[in-house]
Amino acid sequence: MNKAIRFVLAVLCIICIQLIIGITVIKPLIFTWGSTDQEVTMPMPGDHLAPFISSTRSITINAPISQVWDWLIQLGADRGGFYSYWFIEKPLGYKYRVQDRIEPEFKEMKVGRIIKASLDQSKSVIHYGFPVVEVDPGRSFVLKGWGCFLLNEINPQKTRLIVRTHGRALLNWADHLEYSFMMSLHYIMERRMLIGIKARSEAGPGIPFSSTADVMWFVGICLSLISIIGLLIASTRRRAGLLAMLYSILWLWVLFILDPVATYGMVLFMILMIHSGWLFKTRSRSASEQAFIVAT
Repeated sequence: MNKAIRFVLAVLCIICIQLIIGITVIKPLIFTWGSTDQEVTMPMPGDHLAPFISSTRSITINAPISQVWDWLIQLGADRGGFYSYWFIEKPLGYKYRVQDRIEPEFKEMKVGRIIKASLDQSKSVIHYGFPVVEVDPGRSFVLKGWGCFLLNEINPQKTRLIVRTHGRALLNWADHLEYSFMMSLHYIMERRMLIGIKARSEAGPGIPFSSTADVMWFVGICLSLISIIGLLIASTRRRAGLLAMLYSILWLWVLFILDPVATYGMVLFMILMIHSGWLFKTRSRSASEQAFIVAT
């Protein structure tokens, strides 16, 4: 079989397997990330605004509810940013502040305020903002186009942050496909936002946070994907193709299920590099042996 055709078939096979795993295993996990069954099913402010509930994600924060609220209401490009992967959004034209302190002028959340996605929308890939439509001071607010942010006090020193994302009308299969892709990206960013709010609330204002670990995780993810594609291109045996398929499943797990820490992304990349080096060495040795046989 032609190598190009074999490569295309292998890629299609991997995509199909990833879609099956994504729909049956990963989707239920990421759409309810960190949430209990009760949190997923309980009514929340703003539920009536959405055609359907897209996701409910939660995290426990070891800080008083008032302290978490102060960080939460600083969401926005013109305030404290989004506590997520700014280095991913910046190349897409989204510019916003990245702050590790509580600003006194941002101590209030009002209905009618627009949560800006960028300081300069003209350079953004997609122009959008989130109007504040409901506010329960100190406890919750609802953003049109995003969803509800709710705080539940577990005890005076522990808070539960729950974010419910609203779905939108999906008219055809293309809408469903595009929405599934966008919600996967939204999960990656929203998960990091929740972790970012937790870290800042627990550390307290004024503690600087570095993005180095986040960058290393993202680089590890990207390099691992490139390595898997390279492994597919270089593979000449069915066994190598099967290994690439297994690596792609592991990559999916590291991206969506495991905690987004640098160790996982970089370890996966190192494993792929070791395997690729071994494969190259084996192929070189085999080619040398064949050349020797021909020469003799």
